[in-house]
Amino acid sequence: MSLKLIKKTTLIAKELISYYIPAVSFDASGDDALSIMEEHKLNHIPLVKNNNYQGILSENTVLEFDDPSLTIAENKPNLMRPFVNVYSHIFDIIKILAEFRLTCIPVLDDNEEYLGLITIQDMAFQFAKITNAVEPGGVLILGINIRDYSLSQAAQIVESDNAKILSSYLSATTDNTELDLILKINKSDLSIIIKSFERFNYKIKASFHESAFEDDLRDKFNQFMRYLNM
Repeated sequence: MSLKLIKKTTLIAKELISYYIPAVSFDASGDDALSIMEEHKLNHIPLVKNNNYQGILSENTVLEFDDPSLTIAENKPNLMRPFVNVYSHIFDIIKILAEFRLTCIPVLDDNEEYLGLITIQDMAFQFAKITNAVEPGGVLILGINIRDYSLSQAAQIVESDNAKILSSYLSATTDNTELDLILKINKSDLSIIIKSFERFNYKIKASFHESAFEDDLRDKFNQFMRYLNM
């Protein structure tokens, strides 16, 4: 019997680079930069000189050029210089994208040479995979006092109804006394699970699922439409 090795992704920057999107140089015009951004649906593009990352150029910056037909060097823009290392984890990448409100982020090696970029579209796709967003199921948002938070108890409640938590996230409220616990659960109908949480005095802040009532209503509607078509 032969063993089949499966390569696992570790979700670091070097695995997420989009090599097909070019960076721009100081010799490019502002119009050239805008054309690349428009083609790839980005609002930012890395500026590179001799493979050395200089900073990130935004669409708004180019639109403020005195003359976008002139080179970027001639327009002398002020540049931010956010980037991630080739070994940065996906959560660090998301943090930088959010902090600087970027549509892409440059990736540099250990010598700070430019390798390529990661787009926000790529990150959305990868985030959907790691959060099991593409898997069937429902989402439940629970309000929990910080002192009472217990993921293990929440998991026990879900599993007692023959379901599994596919992913979970915490979000602090503005007063920092309560947490929002967001659960992705592998069942499309969460009605029974919601009742179980209510029995344990959990606050149900929101739910996104198909209930048995909705299924029954849909069945009755379909039967009615079949009757009309007789």
